[in-house]
Amino acid sequence: MSWGMLSMTLKNLVFGLVVLCSSGCSSIPFEKVQYVSVSKVQPAAILKQFASALPQEFQVVNTIVFQYKWRKFSAIGYTDIDALQKLFTVVCLNHAGIKLFELAGNDNSVECKFAFEGASFPGNFAKAVGDDIRRIYFDCIPNPESRIYKKKNKIVFRQPAEEGVMEYTFAGTDNLLIEKQYYKGWRKIWSVFYYEYRRKNGKLYPSGIMLKHHKYNYQLTVRLKEIQT
Repeated sequence: MSWGMLSMTLKNLVFGLVVLCSSGCSSIPFEKVQYVSVSKVQPAAILKQFASALPQEFQVVNTIVFQYKWRKFSAIGYTDIDALQKLFTVVCLNHAGIKLFELAGNDNSVECKFAFEGASFPGNFAKAVGDDIRRIYFDCIPNPESRIYKKKNKIVFRQPAEEGVMEYTFAGTDNLLIEKQYYKGWRKIWSVFYYEYRRKNGKLYPSGIMLKHHKYNYQLTVRLKEIQT
């Protein structure tokens, strides 16, 4: 997709984002998970089913609300993901449709391709955005050797990750991934919550995503607007 076509698509969403933000973003604008019994569910089967339904390469347009204490930042984002190769590109526009930044990265690094001259970004901004993209879109399938904790209405997979532990929780009527959480020791560092999955061409896309960074006390709310595969 050319930047001109992308710009038109994103600008068409600007008015909707302004309405969204003016109506208040304090509550989660997504449906709660409907928990059901998993007594007859086989963990290996739900992993296989979920893995086969996840897209490997896709482009999505989202509305984004970043909240840190009393401060909020709202934007429109275009994200291009190659989950297999662990590559991403993200372009962000403000309410007026002005391009704020463009980042490209992989599983280990991120590069700022463009930054709006009038915008003020902290020195570690690119790394922070890159880390959050990875947390949301990469490594969404637990290792088959993970420890499995089967509870009344959810199945939790637990495995070592970096310097801590990653937990994946599957639940709901379709037994999909609803939470991904990272711990160091007993301290929860960050969590990602997935809501309202929708299907396109046989693949699953969460309509709502919330990332909470417990260590740095910020929250990112992402609402899916358009899937471009």
